[in-house]
Amino acid sequence: VEECVVCSDKKASVLFKPCGHMCACDGCAALMKKCVQCRAQIDKVVPFAVCCGGSAVVVEETEAKKKTVNVRAPLSKSDISLNISKFPTDKNENSPSASLLAALPGHVMNNGVRDSNVNDFQKLQQQLQDIKEQTMCPVCLDRLKNMIFLCGHGTCQMCGDRMSECPICRKSVEKRILLY
Repeated sequence: VEECVVCSDKKASVLFKPCGHMCACDGCAALMKKCVQCRAQIDKVVPFAVCCGGSAVVVEETEAKKKTVNVRAPLSKSDISLNISKFPTDKNENSPSASLLAALPGHVMNNGVRDSNVNDFQKLQQQLQDIKEQTMCPVCLDRLKNMIFLCGHGTCQMCGDRMSECPICRKSVEKRILLY
């Protein structure tokens, strides 16, 4: 188990569901709504003792029956393929605009020329996503950056108030500058 990618003070001790990454300690994980590695929404946080400890047992309830699963038991190939199929392969696959683009027949105009507006739209959409990622807090990935440290890196105020060192460059936080 590696160190927490947010605070670097403790070992990563929680498993995020559904993505399966283990990259944060329990203190930092409590602040996070999205995984810092893949930016997937965190539905469930599983402590290290439960997911990798050995003696813990997880009970899953289904509509038809109750099933007890030992957490140390290996997954079968069918379990893995079912779990993989739940996740989108393209990061824009779930966006409404991507589904609208997929529904358009061929993106070809009446004169047979390919419509470049679709490509322009996709480029603009990617640029907008990049801008959003630059302005979002790198710790929780949920709120806008509104606090800057003297090193020049920033977080949201909620995450920044709990930091003793910068999560990006690991320099000690001497002052916090709030942006309005």
